[in-house]
Amino acid sequence: MKIVILVPDGVGIRNYLYSDLITELRKNGAEICLYHKVSDVAIKEIEKVHKIKIEHKEIADLKEGFYLKLLRESAAYARLIYFKNVLKNKTILDFWGKNPKYLKLKVFYFFCKIFGTFFSKSYNRLRRYEIKYENKIKRTSAYKKVKQDLKVSQPDFILNLHQRSLITTPVILAAQELKIKNSTIIFSWDNIPKGRLICRPDMYFVWSDLMKIELCLLYKEISPKNVYIVGSPQFEFYKKKELQLTKEAFFKKYNLDIHKKTICFSGDDKLTSPHDQVFFEDLCSSLQKFPESERPQIIFRRCPVDFSDRYDAVLEKYKNDIAIINPDWRVEKPSQEADFTMIYPTYNDLSLLVNTCLHSDVVVNLGSTMAHDFAIYDKPCLYLNYNPKKDMNWSVERIYQFEHFKSMENLNAVGWITNPTDFYPLLKKALTTPDLIGTDRKLWLKRIIQHPLEKNSINLANLILEKCTSAS
Repeated sequence: MKIVILVPDGVGIRNYLYSDLITELRKNGAEICLYHKVSDVAIKEIEKVHKIKIEHKEIADLKEGFYLKLLRESAAYARLIYFKNVLKNKTILDFWGKNPKYLKLKVFYFFCKIFGTFFSKSYNRLRRYEIKYENKIKRTSAYKKVKQDLKVSQPDFILNLHQRSLITTPVILAAQELKIKNSTIIFSWDNIPKGRLICRPDMYFVWSDLMKIELCLLYKEISPKNVYIVGSPQFEFYKKKELQLTKEAFFKKYNLDIHKKTICFSGDDKLTSPHDQVFFEDLCSSLQKFPESERPQIIFRRCPVDFSDRYDAVLEKYKNDIAIINPDWRVEKPSQEADFTMIYPTYNDLSLLVNTCLHSDVVVNLGSTMAHDFAIYDKPCLYLNYNPKKDMNWSVERIYQFEHFKSMENLNAVGWITNPTDFYPLLKKALTTPDLIGTDRKLWLKRIIQHPLEKNSINLANLILEKCTSAS
């Protein structure tokens, strides 16, 4: 049997293509082909990890044109309005995120909002325009190209690694016309309310019961029988002994003091946390309150897409307390405004992340999944929960009103730093009595992701193999 994996960008490489998914599929006789939009260097890194040559082909570019893009963006805005009303959560509209600099684009997105508001008045109307978009895609040269590719390669199953990707839409639509079984991953725990499910594949693979319920609630046309809970392989790496260094080896490599407690500061991207450097400064400043003999050290890990110099002054000022361990991600297209579509992680970054979590005592960040990464090792997380600067366009209150944080309800999942003065007492508590901070962190992890974590790749592979052999 032949399985095509759609790789529209670099983010799915770590979570899926470095995992045991390919190994498990090949072990059961499957032939793998990557249909991708990443560099040859990234493909070689995947082949190096699995010690095999992998068939691969570049996905055709999709040129939407004005009308297609207007349909897509208008429908996306309509989805956000609809989700906001269903979930009774105004922050859903924050995911629109369109603030163009140029007049032409301002006018374009103004009309997208006008049409989107009109579409949102009726769910049937919204679906009608989404289907109209799909039908228009079928007239594009990209659709004709991928349809011909699929006729030649004749795969038994197609797995899309990211539900939002525009360039995978023609592939899924062509697969459906050719009666090829197809599916998409819902990539992350916060993705569903963002309204960017481009088309409707045959099957959906989600992390948890929570995600399945949310997906079927927000997309009426999706049947629960077509949504499968498979977890996500991204957490299984923490269970792999071969990625783990001893504390002594890891600390020696990065010039850390084996006798000191260790705090990981995990940076966010500039959109999520525009004043992250102020949070970092407050953290570093608070360490000075510890007696020098008891002062913790900091591992600083920036967000992989943040290439800014905004932390530089703090890193220099407190350099004696900080070890910089940057993510080992490679840039596909160098840019100061790089995003996750332009970069990919090396396999080495898995080891960096695993050992950072394994050998740090607590993580500090603004609402990231690092809370879950640390929970795997039963270690506490402190979420930043105050406004470091006055900002008319951003507030921390808005961040924690996002829908995915409702999964924390009735749980003591993390500690909360609600003021710069909270750093010292909460860090001291987390470092000396970690079991008293975020006592329900493992319960939260179980709500978010299917357990056992180390079985997620195997379960996904088995499900794909089962679907390949079952009758349509």
